[in-house]
Amino acid sequence: MKETEYELDVIGAWLIVAGTFINASGESINLIGEEELSYKLTGPGNAIEAAGNSIQAIGKSGHHEKKVSVFGSWMQAAGNSANAASRVYLLDGRKKDGHYLDVIGNVIQSLGASAEAIGTAAQKELTYREQLTAGNLLIASGSAVDGLSGIYFLKEHHAEGRALAWFGAYLQAVGALLAADAITSEGTR
Repeated sequence: MKETEYELDVIGAWLIVAGTFINASGESINLIGEEELSYKLTGPGNAIEAAGNSIQAIGKSGHHEKKVSVFGSWMQAAGNSANAASRVYLLDGRKKDGHYLDVIGNVIQSLGASAEAIGTAAQKELTYREQLTAGNLLIASGSAVDGLSGIYFLKEHHAEGRALAWFGAYLQAVGALLAADAITSEGTR
């Protein structure tokens, strides 16, 4: 991998970490009922994640053997963008539309992270392949749990929805941290 491509992968990975931790902080605030402030944090958090996913996709796009990972990165960028956009509806009081869009975004993000995990697992030359695959699987799982939380919100089960959104957000944050550490460590070997 060329140095610039590696740098883009690392920068994107750490942006995703920042975005997931901002998002998780927003979901923590939502647990105590500060819904509006939560949306004001989770929207930008998801936007930062989308930027990180896009940067990673660009960095990896020149490698045929990484096409599944590139596809997964672009899917995650799309899902995170939908999640960020859903906050506009939620802040505007259009809760049903916002939660629907959030569920769709989380499903897309989960599928994208799953594709990245599959693509990573197939790259035998990676020293930290298992850690990177595990990180992507945690992001996929967290996104799926977060998507489930939206269904609870749509059914007016807010306490359960908030708890699932919080748990899903922290699963994603841990997964992003594992993945970023693996990507960074890969370049030091």
